[in-house]
Amino acid sequence: MANEHTSMAQRRNELLTDLVDVALRVLRDHDIPEELASVASNAVADRLADHWGGQNITFPKDFFWRLAKVELAIYDDWAKGSTFPELAMNYKMSERGVRKLIARVRAKITDARQTGLFEPPTSS
Repeated sequence: MANEHTSMAQRRNELLTDLVDVALRVLRDHDIPEELASVASNAVADRLADHWGGQNITFPKDFFWRLAKVELAIYDDWAKGSTFPELAMNYKMSERGVRKLIARVRAKITDARQTGLFEPPTSS
């Protein structure tokens, strides 16, 4: 049990350190002075730790906004016969994530058809 807590603490510290590094890099890229960038990036990590501390959070391998860029390509590959495991490997996602994505795209397409989004405009 002690090893589990140590491992969790290590992972938590790695996550917060990575967050600080990423925020620092972004702030530097926007020409924020080094000292201010350091303070701000650490403040962001502290805020997340304080606000979300104690919660179990799972980060998907690929965020929804990134998926939006390729969801039609994945759907098209699936419609052409690719299997869920193949799609998961090809797009570096979990199989469950691919299944959810396909269901989401199908729902969007169905909704668009029902609302007439795919209908040609009528002339008045």
